[in-house]
Amino acid sequence: MRRQFGKGFSVHFADSVQEAPADLLARAHEVLVGIASSLQGIPARSALWREMGAGNAELNLAGWRFEYRVDRRDRRILVVDAQRAGA
Repeated sequence: MRRQFGKGFSVHFADSVQEAPADLLARAHEVLVGIASSLQGIPARSALWREMGAGNAELNLAGWRFEYRVDRRDRRILVVDAQRAGA
């Protein structure tokens, strides 16, 4: 699943993430689209970029944990893992 926002960030899911329920993948995509949109307004010198480059972020939805990273250079969000919480 991929969606591009002009010169903004795109959202991608690793193939292994497809094991999560389809409705949950759609909801995660929707939330990440909002995050991608908001990233466009962050100043280039913001400390947030340094923190995002330091490791992965987490999105928790309906008992699932989606782990993702923000690649500023390639202007994309990549979901690298999805697991049922507590698993």
